[in-house]
Amino acid sequence: MINFPNSPTQGQTFSPPGGYQYIYLDGVWRVVEASQNLTALPRSRLVNGAFQHSQENGNSASGVSGYYGADQFYTSVNGTAVLTTQRVQVVTPNGSVNRYRVLVATADAAMAAGDVAVIQTSIEGMRVADFRWGTAQAKQAILRFGWKSPAGTYSICINNGAANRSYPVNFTISAGQAYVDTEQVIVIPGDVAGTWATDNARGMIIYFTLANGTTYQGAANTWGAGNLTGTAATSNGVATVAATYELFDVGLYLDPTNTGTPPRFEMPDELNELQACQRYWRRNDDVRAAAWAAGTQARVIGPLIPYMRVAPAAALLGIPYTHVWNIVNQGTGSLASALCSVTNIDVTVNLQAAVGAQQEASLTSGAISLSARM
Repeated sequence: MINFPNSPTQGQTFSPPGGYQYIYLDGVWRVVEASQNLTALPRSRLVNGAFQHSQENGNSASGVSGYYGADQFYTSVNGTAVLTTQRVQVVTPNGSVNRYRVLVATADAAMAAGDVAVIQTSIEGMRVADFRWGTAQAKQAILRFGWKSPAGTYSICINNGAANRSYPVNFTISAGQAYVDTEQVIVIPGDVAGTWATDNARGMIIYFTLANGTTYQGAANTWGAGNLTGTAATSNGVATVAATYELFDVGLYLDPTNTGTPPRFEMPDELNELQACQRYWRRNDDVRAAAWAAGTQARVIGPLIPYMRVAPAAALLGIPYTHVWNIVNQGTGSLASALCSVTNIDVTVNLQAAVGAQQEASLTSGAISLSARM
């Protein structure tokens, strides 16, 4: 006779001594088939949740709103606050080596209605299509993340890509937890309403909210219409200069059996994660092209592997160098045209005017960036 646990919950597992492993699904204990691998971890739907990659800005700091401290994550501020953002190398409790840090450089002690300070990331619709949000079959999800900050009440908010459906949730850092690494686990019921993209458009936005004015406040733990970032209970986390926030080891998981428990954190494979990041932003390093006396333009053509989300916008990261008979001059380069697709780069750059009878002009390493960000 097997004494199963009383009052089991959906997805609960049970392993009696010397017997099969069982899982409780839809009101019945079921035997787990030998072929089922319950140790396989559900994958996080976020890109770069361990902040392994920061292609654009490395570990450099900036106080500009919209600054990407790491791939797929940026800090957004509206109001008088100035927040300095950068990736830092501080080992996390899970063993990751990178964190996303925000420091209050200029305080906003009195938040106006439209003021807001958030860290945010967007998720492509096809990465969360099986959540089935916006339908009667919507499934539960779990957000887990590491957090270190002053004491206070902060918020996360899940929004759809159109920013007209929101689910704000508060979490509290006690006085004893101030500036101590904590793990936050947020259970998110599936949204049965609204429109949620399931293609290569932006399917989901996640806000980690330090402060928000009344314009962006709504009821906690409730799906509703509108573009929200938090609740009325959210502290003003940008009221004090030098207040510091660290986000790390972020994961978003489908929870189809409503366990309410996230899988253990596992740092993503670094190469796979880089390729995922390059779908949205990349720099073309060691790009070289030549232009001779007949012209002052250089054209760069080549494949993009992996493919990008949409046809990217191209930009010069620096001024091209012009080589004239082994003399290097810094030109006044500018972007002449960009005809890139999701699979190919095709960029033409204006170079310094011709000098002498023959000129070879080349783009230096890291001269072109391509962005398909959401």
